[in-house]
Amino acid sequence: MSGLPDEDFLRLVEPHRRAVRLHCYRMLGSASDADDVMQETLLRAWRGRTSLEDVAQLRPWLYRIATNACLDELRRRPSRMHPSDAGPPVANPTWPVEPPAEEPVWLEPVPDTWLPSEAADPAARYTLKESVALAFVAVLQTLSPVQRATLLLRDVLGLSAEETARTLELTVTAANSALSRARASADERVGGEASFAGAAVDEALLARYVRAFEDADLDTFLSLLHAEVRTTMPPSPTWIDGWDANAAFYRPMFATMVRPVHIARTAANGQPAFAFYRGDPLRLRAINLVAFREGRIVAIDHFMLPRLFPLFGLPDQIALD
Repeated sequence: MSGLPDEDFLRLVEPHRRAVRLHCYRMLGSASDADDVMQETLLRAWRGRTSLEDVAQLRPWLYRIATNACLDELRRRPSRMHPSDAGPPVANPTWPVEPPAEEPVWLEPVPDTWLPSEAADPAARYTLKESVALAFVAVLQTLSPVQRATLLLRDVLGLSAEETARTLELTVTAANSALSRARASADERVGGEASFAGAAVDEALLARYVRAFEDADLDTFLSLLHAEVRTTMPPSPTWIDGWDANAAFYRPMFATMVRPVHIARTAANGQPAFAFYRGDPLRLRAINLVAFREGRIVAIDHFMLPRLFPLFGLPDQIALD
């Protein structure tokens, strides 16, 4: 590799940039952190480019650098969380919700523009859509950093046991043990999650969901919710579990919500998402992700995090019709 011109090295690395950034996102649970660590990865790769003896090994070599950059970042700060992993659901939910928790603590979504165009590696256990689902990324954050890295390298990226062990400076036996524990935890947590299971998008249901919010039609909205529906609203730690608790929460919310409301379609983490605009003028207030089960909405994650909005390429303000 030492004889490869610098411009050729950059050309070879470029096709991997998006996938490596997504790997950093899965490891860290944060779009902003992933961007920062991606830049650190490229810098480390550039500085160490003469150590790559075989261009055919560029992909695992890049992931080795990115994984270790992520592990370094995780040593400096705690893992991000989904609100449902931060504490119990609110027993008697009220509106307005609890004030924001100290940041940064929360898992963040990413726009679908972050997703690479290529399909998952044939050796991977998870498809691309499964591996970016918000429910799956949330479960990753509950694993230890080494378990998280092992699961991603083996089951998402399709690297071999030997490549994974080399990346993490473990024996193959130790890496396989970490993978076994990570798989058991992930399978237990995500098995019933519709957003991970890849449920088909019900466009008619989504259209009714949007209209119910825009028209403040509480009855229609509640009819769309699954019995096991869960609502979260980062940066508030409040989360609400089950149909009855959600109904008790949304009744006063719909009654007092600042109007007008306009909802624009977008996509995040491989699942339907919406940009919520409220007020006069209409300003972007949240990015809202939904997931399905059995023809109903089973998860609503309402991210009221302004730092995320520029990622989605959406206007901060829109005009009333």
